[in-house]
Amino acid sequence: MDKDVIQFFRENRFMNIATDGIKLWVSKVYYALDNGIIFFLEKNSLTNKNIEKNNNVSFNIDQSLLTIIVQGTGKINILGNPDNFRDKTDIIIKKNPEDKKFVNHVYIAELIPDFISITDLRKEFKKYNPVFSLNEFNEL
Repeated sequence: MDKDVIQFFRENRFMNIATDGIKLWVSKVYYALDNGIIFFLEKNSLTNKNIEKNNNVSFNIDQSLLTIIVQGTGKINILGNPDNFRDKTDIIIKKNPEDKKFVNHVYIAELIPDFISITDLRKEFKKYNPVFSLNEFNEL
């Protein structure tokens, strides 16, 4: 994937996830990269219940500026309690220290993208669908 786009993923901390299972819902989550996009998912939330019924989601990441906008689709796997996934928990908390206070109320989840669309507005309007590999999704 384009090095500017992977750097954009690394520099940003929030993404919006749209789910549909019980009813349509959008959630904003802190994320990190670890061979996919990992994040904490609130237990018993509508987002969690939606994913349990239908793990196909859409997502977007932007800075509310006219720079790069990432949109995509993928599947979310709910991995389990953060204590059982210490390496992933540590990656999330290192990037997003404020998430530490939620560890007892969440699951670890991973989003595996299957389609990504990039809108690059830095110089001119440019839209494309990058070829990517999950091993590029890391925090380095």
